[in-house]
Amino acid sequence: MGRIEINANVYQEIVYRSVCEFLGLEDAENTMNFKKSNIIVEKFQPSEDEDKERVKFTVQVPARFESNFIEYANNIACHVKSKVEEITGMFVECVNIRVADVINE
Repeated sequence: MGRIEINANVYQEIVYRSVCEFLGLEDAENTMNFKKSNIIVEKFQPSEDEDKERVKFTVQVPARFESNFIEYANNIACHVKSKVEEITGMFVECVNIRVADVINE
């Protein structure tokens, strides 16, 4: 069997939709200025003994004022990791979250 590779744009779309799902929004770009360009995808080619691609994400998100930023970021990271692995079957090495802005509700 051959090797399966997923384009970085596909990962970016999955992460974007996962964050929107976590936030309970259809489109966070219009609601809270969270864009696909806020997601950086790093792919690592599998070694000879690995059969799955490894990926790492850095996601810049806004956080709500008075929320616990650490808990919020950890929850987003866990949700994204779970969704990407579920959908792609690939290994997510880590999800780094950067709180880039504070928003009021």
